[in-house]
Amino acid sequence: MKRFRPQPGFVVQAYRFALDPNASQEAALRSHCGAARAAYNWAVGWVSASWWQRKAEETYGVAETMLTQWRPWSLPSLRKAFNEAKKTDPRFANWWEENSKEAYNTGLANASAAFDNYAKSKSGERRAARQADGCAAVQVEAEGAPCLPVHHRHHPCGR
Repeated sequence: MKRFRPQPGFVVQAYRFALDPNASQEAALRSHCGAARAAYNWAVGWVSASWWQRKAEETYGVAETMLTQWRPWSLPSLRKAFNEAKKTDPRFANWWEENSKEAYNTGLANASAAFDNYAKSKSGERRAARQADGCAAVQVEAEGAPCLPVHHRHHPCGR
């Protein structure tokens, strides 16, 4: 990973803050983190469903032009699809309004970035260290990180 180096003459100062939420604030934090994780998982499922469908169709001998369309994973595409699904999908219909739209957007943005990284890794564009199994290394946040489930990454080889 590239190390940050300040420009000559500049001073870098950092602050560390501890959160001490009351019970209702903690519940809201957990709900927003859960919303981000739920949106991430929804996006991964929504995009990968078309991948698996195409794989199945290929085994049946379906012509390339007749295969299921790829589902786009750009952030605007994921947002549009999620906004259509959130009101009717039973996983979200009863509680999506309880959280900020930015919580869901965080999950969708991380899913989009994960798919981009995967595609770049498969095409050789991503400059990550290669592992013995031929897969790019995946960096994950430290264990026990407070309420940051949106940094979870699926291993590109399905592990």
